[in-house]
Amino acid sequence: MIGDNTKQSRQKGVTFIEVLVVITIFGIFITSVITLFASGMKEQRKGLDKAYLLNQGSFAAEYLGRALRMAQKDTTGACIPQGFNYQITRGGNGIRFINYRAGINCQEFYLEDNKIKVERLGSVLDLTPDSLVVDNLRFNISGQDQDDMLQGKVTFTWKFQNIGITVEELELQTTISQRELDVKY
Repeated sequence: MIGDNTKQSRQKGVTFIEVLVVITIFGIFITSVITLFASGMKEQRKGLDKAYLLNQGSFAAEYLGRALRMAQKDTTGACIPQGFNYQITRGGNGIRFINYRAGINCQEFYLEDNKIKVERLGSVLDLTPDSLVVDNLRFNISGQDQDDMLQGKVTFTWKFQNIGITVEELELQTTISQRELDVKY
């Protein structure tokens, strides 16, 4: 009986090797979980940076598009040449037109210091935030005067990126048709 008791006590214990194996497996498991969690956080940050870039770019494109779509023909020549809908400025990096508000209200969008700016009534405002870098802004016009028999259209292309934890870049091109019919006055 004494021999049986000793055999049972040996079977209930754990060896040093078994403890080391368990600790090693546990360490590998914890390391993989932490690595997976860290990569998930990194991917989420990239997704948030992309979403921010898309939201800011979408806002600026919508604002530009709405203003360009509602542009009026300059019948007096006070803002741009008489009879024109739009005028390219700043070597293709800007566009000037009369906005839809009552009276002569000359408005211009242009690229300066890696930001899209809007000038109206003598004041200049940034259309894009400081965290967005605009690398390129180009305007192309068709049907800008009343003698060409075309409806006014503006195509603008811009390339921009965010200055976040991850650098995401986006290029956008949009064509806007003028809402007001381009007929001879």
